[in-house]
Amino acid sequence: MNFALFLDMKVRSDPDRLAVADHRLRLCWSELDRQASRLAYLMRARGLAPGDRLAIYLPNRVEVVVALLACLKSGVIATPLNWRLSGAELHRVVSHCAPALTLTSSDRIALLGPGASAAGVLGVDEAPGGGSFWAALEGQPDRFATIGRQAGDIANLLYTSGTTSTPKAAIHTHGMRVAVAAAMTDAFALSSRDVALAVSPLFHTAGLSVFANALFAGCPLILLEKWNLEDFVRIVAEEGVSFMHLIGTLLVDIANADEQIFDPLKASSRVRFTWGGGHSISPDKFLSYERRIGGLFLLGYSRTEGGLSYNPLDAARRNFSDHGFPNRNSSELAIIDPATQRPCNTDVTGEICFRGDGVSPGYWDGHFLRTVPPYDGGWQPTGDLGCVDAEGRLYFLGRGDHMIKTGGENVFPDEVASVLLGLNGVVDAVVVGLPDERMGQRVAALVVPAGPALHTEDLIAGCRLALAGYKTPRVVGFIDALPKLGSGKVDLAACRSLLLAKAAAPTPC
Repeated sequence: MNFALFLDMKVRSDPDRLAVADHRLRLCWSELDRQASRLAYLMRARGLAPGDRLAIYLPNRVEVVVALLACLKSGVIATPLNWRLSGAELHRVVSHCAPALTLTSSDRIALLGPGASAAGVLGVDEAPGGGSFWAALEGQPDRFATIGRQAGDIANLLYTSGTTSTPKAAIHTHGMRVAVAAAMTDAFALSSRDVALAVSPLFHTAGLSVFANALFAGCPLILLEKWNLEDFVRIVAEEGVSFMHLIGTLLVDIANADEQIFDPLKASSRVRFTWGGGHSISPDKFLSYERRIGGLFLLGYSRTEGGLSYNPLDAARRNFSDHGFPNRNSSELAIIDPATQRPCNTDVTGEICFRGDGVSPGYWDGHFLRTVPPYDGGWQPTGDLGCVDAEGRLYFLGRGDHMIKTGGENVFPDEVASVLLGLNGVVDAVVVGLPDERMGQRVAALVVPAGPALHTEDLIAGCRLALAGYKTPRVVGFIDALPKLGSGKVDLAACRSLLLAKAAAPTPC
């Protein structure tokens, strides 16, 4: 079925209720459908057919939602691009997806390069209703009949985060969109009474999931264009936000901010839960977040290619030491031993694998579908390491290619980072492996201190009390804030470069 049918149902049942809003524009369900229909007709008039791509190079604005729904309705493949990219990085992605039409802000058109401008570009102004995009919609018909789609038809492409080469374009099918949204709606008890907040950008799998969950549940979607803590608090209070997704770095920002910033939420918060994950975070940060924002924080695991697992919406069963339970409405999970391709026993570390309706069939590459060879039984490998306990809880231990091998021993970076985050004076930390001629690799940590009183010797001493000697960091660097990727995640490559420079620097006499 076409995922846009959930829009059609909402227009019939509740046409005048708020559907989507940003800081500049608000649309009810009937108006959202009208604008999505006009764009669908415009794309057809310009020769776009099912399977062609519409590139969306915009921050979180109402026009992104209009474009996503127009593509779903018409069979055109929506391709949200990381709007923080520019130059050669952006041009490689645009060239790869070869859009027949591109939607961007009027001030960014020149950044797209010849690959987009040759096909056609529509611009959006900061002022609501301004730009060539809105002008082009004028005069188009108001009601576009959603075309039929099968579960395996492509709904959208989503580029994975990449730091060294062109990111891969993961395929999301209509069936995958339905399965994931249904599973999350069930797990989080969503309904039309909720209000969703998209903080994560809609070019990211988490932001797109917030959009899909809101559409499936039929609730309003509020868009935050850029991260500003005061704006975030005001919007959560004024709009009555009940759920959202946050990456770990933003959670740390909230937990470390001045208490008075959250005064507007003390008596008015309607937040039921926040879901998310990211790099290691100490439990006290999660609890501080819950006290300030309201509701529960549900730690989980998800990926652009599909497969998800989250802690339950139950304070008695929720915890911060694991990544929750898989939901079979979306996908099945197994821990596979890559050497034998057989499932691992309980509490045995192996590769996290998924299969099912909520898993991508592969990566789009022009007319070709690129896939990762599955393990026996159709299990799709993730490259992530983890284990499952007797209760069925998933423990994500980190990327397989991030595991540190030192002196013949394996070290999981998240284990070391968790110890660092539990030490007094540590605000944030990330752990990586550096080359070592004798040991193969050595453990290194980049730490954000609370103040100047924190010293390397204190950190190493604290780690030695909780970790085996080979897991204790041999190199420690301090920084005011961890470097981030465009998606807001920690930039591990940049962290590694900083620590390599630290390790290479001569030791003061």
